[in-house]
Amino acid sequence: MVLEPLSSSKAGTIRSLLIRAWRERWSDLQWGIHIKTVLPRAVSGDIYHLADYILQQALMGPLPNNLILSYLRHSLSSQIVSYGGVIESISKYDGLHKPHCVHALLDLMQSMMKSVSCRGKPEDCLVLATSIVGGVKWLIQVMGWSTQQLLDLRNAPELSANLSLAASILHEILNCTFLTCMLEIGRREEPGTWSTCMKKMTEVETLLAGAGTIIENKDILIKTVCQLRDIQPLDSIGSKHKFDSTSVPLCHAMHSLVMLEVITHTTRDAATFAHQLLLLQQLQGLTTMQLYLELLRSSFLGLSCPEHQAYQELKWVGFTFIKVPTILYTIHVMLNGENATGESEDLLTAVQRLAQLTILLDQVDSRINCNCLEYLLNELCNKTSLISERDAQEIITKRVKESNVLSNIQKNDAQGSHPGNPNLILRAQPTVTSILKTLSNKNQESVLPVMNLLISGKSRDLLLVAAAASGSLHIFAQKFVKFNEVSMDPQPGETSKMAINRALMFDISFLLLCHIAQLYGIDVVVSEKCETFVEQWMKENMPELGRVKAPLMTTRTDQNAVEDFIRQVNVTDLDLKYNMVPWSELCQVAAVAFREVVSAAQQGAVPIQRVKELLDRLRYHLCCLPICVATWLCSHVQVVDGEQAVQPLSFLNYLLTSFNDHDASVPTLENFKDRSTLMVQIVENMAQVMKGGAQPAVNNDSMNNSSSGKSLQKEESTNSLLSSQEPLSNLLRETWKQVFPGGVMLLGNGGGGFGDTGMQSVFKSDLARAVDLIYALLHQDVVGCTLSLLVHALPMYISGPCSADLLSEPRTHALAHLAVMMIISAWLAVQQPPVKPEPGSTMSMVMGATPGGPSNYRKRTYHDRILDDLESSLQAHSVELAIARGTPGHTLLTLTPPALLPNLVPLLSPPDAFTYAELLAITAPKPTCQSGLAKDFIGDFIGAQTPAQAAGARRAAAKLLCVQRNLALANESFTELTL
Repeated sequence: MVLEPLSSSKAGTIRSLLIRAWRERWSDLQWGIHIKTVLPRAVSGDIYHLADYILQQALMGPLPNNLILSYLRHSLSSQIVSYGGVIESISKYDGLHKPHCVHALLDLMQSMMKSVSCRGKPEDCLVLATSIVGGVKWLIQVMGWSTQQLLDLRNAPELSANLSLAASILHEILNCTFLTCMLEIGRREEPGTWSTCMKKMTEVETLLAGAGTIIENKDILIKTVCQLRDIQPLDSIGSKHKFDSTSVPLCHAMHSLVMLEVITHTTRDAATFAHQLLLLQQLQGLTTMQLYLELLRSSFLGLSCPEHQAYQELKWVGFTFIKVPTILYTIHVMLNGENATGESEDLLTAVQRLAQLTILLDQVDSRINCNCLEYLLNELCNKTSLISERDAQEIITKRVKESNVLSNIQKNDAQGSHPGNPNLILRAQPTVTSILKTLSNKNQESVLPVMNLLISGKSRDLLLVAAAASGSLHIFAQKFVKFNEVSMDPQPGETSKMAINRALMFDISFLLLCHIAQLYGIDVVVSEKCETFVEQWMKENMPELGRVKAPLMTTRTDQNAVEDFIRQVNVTDLDLKYNMVPWSELCQVAAVAFREVVSAAQQGAVPIQRVKELLDRLRYHLCCLPICVATWLCSHVQVVDGEQAVQPLSFLNYLLTSFNDHDASVPTLENFKDRSTLMVQIVENMAQVMKGGAQPAVNNDSMNNSSSGKSLQKEESTNSLLSSQEPLSNLLRETWKQVFPGGVMLLGNGGGGFGDTGMQSVFKSDLARAVDLIYALLHQDVVGCTLSLLVHALPMYISGPCSADLLSEPRTHALAHLAVMMIISAWLAVQQPPVKPEPGSTMSMVMGATPGGPSNYRKRTYHDRILDDLESSLQAHSVELAIARGTPGHTLLTLTPPALLPNLVPLLSPPDAFTYAELLAITAPKPTCQSGLAKDFIGDFIGAQTPAQAAGARRAAAKLLCVQRNLALANESFTELTL
């Protein structure tokens, strides 16, 4: 053993104290008292190499000094020195020619194996990992030396004992998952030392193989060395998280994610949702067949549900028959590579299982009035080729024989009944493509007939649903924005017919954009640059839930412009009415003029009837003008008191009820009835938003084919709920109790902060179902909700008044898994570059954005600032956010940021919540050969780490393992005391 020279007075004092202790024959307790007077308070003896000096003094002669060795044992048990420091000191001993000293060190090391751990910083835990590597290397050297001496001497009992004891310690390391995981971290930290150790193992294996009968149990010794050389702790992961379809009737997370996708993320690209499903497959342990089956079953369950929201059935039909085949094909390509062709056996099995759900399929077919499985199979055969026509026909034939309702549906079809919505939407899908080609034409005369078709309620909503399901709705919206901008200003040499066509184009495009914004979100219409008039108008004026807008707050009144506007709308000659009119200015002046008229009416200067006549004139002029007026009315009634809001509300109500009072003597532009109908729907939706609800108005003409069966009582109940004055947390709590009577709640308010957390259920099945539901519902805003969960909900849950009762099994296990799954989902959401921008999403992923990436060009909103504040608060608890290095399919923790977990696991997880191998998996190296799934799903930059990130991950993993080890040791001690 070679020690550093004694250069400090403290080291000399320790050496002198050891000599004095030996001379005076101190007991280990006396040694502990005196050494604490030498060492500074709260300073480990490892800093002054205390273990090295004790071993040097104890092993000076041919026999060990057991009294001085007892000082080291006492120092270890009283935490004056660490396990890592003692193992490192033992590994430095090179006096292998002293078998009795070696035996004493082997006894000391063996006694440490059952309790070895670390309670220090992550750096100290990493030192323990590297010291274990050094200890293994020393044990291999002892085995090699002892074997060589036995071959030379033929008979040496002390050497045989050392060989067996060294092999026994290695066997204990192999059987202890904690030690093997720490060994894995240590050999990554010091690859050079491990490489030398591997060479020593090969030499020892060669010596043992040629030892003959001289060495007893040599086969066992060789097996131990080989196991140590080939050990892979991560191989123990993989079979823990498996979805059991026999005990769990439904994957609740899948069903909730699908429902959220249909209702709130209608316009999102199919590939984005496919990535979410692949992550869910890993987290839930689903096979590919189960993934397909759960997706199809969730889609059909959605089709079978009663319609509680306008356009709900159309959205489910568009998702099931247009988007689902695309999602299935995308997953198939990700799992099998871009060159994968041919049929999918997993999908065929899933469809066959789906066809066996006769009751569900009968309910869907009866409600939709068609053979829905046949339509789905036709799409899968014709557009994806994942199922052959022969297999599809066999499934359809078997389905027709087993069905109880298809015979009646076929009879009605033969009698000429109206086709169901799947037929209509699938027929509308190719029309969407042809319309997009037509809209690419710059000639207004060729585009105007298409715009007239889209304004019709019977075809408009079908086309929009088909466009949304196919991911092309934002292209539609941008085409409308372009034509609205082109038709806004008069052109030189404009004739009266050109002016009328321009006015009609502006009005139709404006109405369609408002309708799309209300139905699918304003971000579908408003682009990043927001340069056009209609985009700026919607951003500043269109009522939105959760956003306060004040149109005309700073706009001054130009009396001349107001008088010219009123004179313009009173003109009856169509040739003069629309000639040389800049429509953007007219839309802005319309609200200003009506503000002045309302002010005059409240003062009694203008009769109420005159105001209503002005509203009629605005509607006859262009239907977009009443919408501009309605935006100001909705904003105005929210900032004035009750008495002043009476007349504005009456004017708003007049816009909604005067639809049938059309004066035929007043000339109007084409399609006035369709345009006026759509205008009333838009204004009604604005009124709903003003009241606090978001129930879209339903066009009876466009929805007459939907068999929703919703009664007036349900409609009134829904509207009263949407416009309720109750706090959102109370409404969510009551709704959750109705949906999940088991008593598990985790409520949040839009990602900004969680209102209440509590887990009362004690049954694992109920907790698992609740975790799945919450996991899916938090994907409404996965980044914001995850940050709120970590910053607000978990601290309140842990430190709340009922934390002692709630932090117990199985609740902590369920909450820990929920937190980890949300961290993984949010981490991948902010790291993975989007396949295609999602205009319909209100989420702005700013955390962890790559410089120069797409996230840097998003407009900052109030929601973004909330996320920034949450992220700053989270980073105050976690020093660094190192990217986890992982491989898909291993574990829940594979892709989790390692710096987040040291604060999470000690507080949440009992000793058996996660295995040591799962904690180690956060530093798993990226495989050399990855499938298309790994490349597309994880991203190149998640698996690839910089050296600093890799070192940080190893430190975090070592700390996690030691925390878990300490929890397990404490639990064992408590169990022994109770017994």
